[in-house]
Amino acid sequence: MNSFKNLLITLVVICLTVGIAEAAKKKPAAKTPAADANVLAEKTKPAEPNIPAKSATDANQSTAVAATVNGTKITEGQINKILNVQMEQVADRIPENMRDQYSQQLRKDILEYLIVSEVLTQKEKQKNIDVNQTELDQGTNKYIAQQNLTIDKLKSTLERRHVTFADFQNDIRKNLMHKKLFEGEFAGRITTPTDEQEKTYYNENIQMFQEPESIQAKHILIAPSKATGDPNKAKAKAKAKAEGILKKLKAGADFNDLAKKDSNDIASGVNGGDLGTQPKGTFLPYFGPEFEKVAYALKPGQLSNIVESPYGYHIIKLIAHNDANTVTFEKAKDKIAQTLTDKPKEEIVVSYIQQLRKETDIKYTNPADNPEMTLPKATAPPTRTEKSEPNSKK
Repeated sequence: MNSFKNLLITLVVICLTVGIAEAAKKKPAAKTPAADANVLAEKTKPAEPNIPAKSATDANQSTAVAATVNGTKITEGQINKILNVQMEQVADRIPENMRDQYSQQLRKDILEYLIVSEVLTQKEKQKNIDVNQTELDQGTNKYIAQQNLTIDKLKSTLERRHVTFADFQNDIRKNLMHKKLFEGEFAGRITTPTDEQEKTYYNENIQMFQEPESIQAKHILIAPSKATGDPNKAKAKAKAKAEGILKKLKAGADFNDLAKKDSNDIASGVNGGDLGTQPKGTFLPYFGPEFEKVAYALKPGQLSNIVESPYGYHIIKLIAHNDANTVTFEKAKDKIAQTLTDKPKEEIVVSYIQQLRKETDIKYTNPADNPEMTLPKATAPPTRTEKSEPNSKK
């Protein structure tokens, strides 16, 4: 079943990159302002209400068994712990009439991930695969560096998402153990691509190396406080604060410092307001047409006036403006080599997981949760779903 294979590929990508607790919190799209937009109002969010104690019904739902893997239970509580975080992250981008459908499909995907992870964990125990403290610390530090975080910032982010640092490290440990298990399957089966293979890939996929016009921009967002009763007063107060910050910037204040101190966009604020390099059109769904229009009209190093968006008031600073171009083979070469190496690894891991599943006693409480039973069979020769292709600029 091609659909089931595609699901396994998705699970493999998660296994090969980051643990489920963090993967579940990631947005479905690549890094864009969407990732930042989900935390724009964190600083102005009112105090959360007290959460009532769980009812007996809630408790029963949490302990209800969704599936077993060689007798090991996977509960609805385990699924919901991930599902609730993910739904919270995408709530503002999923139409209300589609949320139930999205949630149901996401629940099935999470259940399948937990099953695959348990299958792999049991195999790792059989092979005595483990991760020592040094490896765990290195894996944690690598993740922190890749995400451009500090340990304190990571812990703060986890706390807001109701994930403990111990749970996070447990996911890192699982991820590292999965990698060790897979590496045993790769041994002697992966070859380094030749220059000819890399050039052939480049020429046959030249459209993938065509980059649209893009900009790198920074911004400072001042969002109206949700704690203020009168929305108009909140907007006026936010705009006045933004105007005060703009005045400081024009007088020579450091943009990075003020972004870290005052911006309500926490995700970009920690990086001095940097939104990264984004292709034209990226900002439209998040900050609106006026933001994009003003940003593209600026010259590198230039500040904007106050720009209003659905999130509040922005001050934009343009860092770089890149014309549309085609990435040269020389610049794309390393990424191509990585892609050509990853593809056979992906196929090996998918095949290995399928093999392990056949050898494992997996029982679904609800047969409809079984992807092998519910996904339609392919009516045409299966086609591969490729991973994101290399891009030499970020």
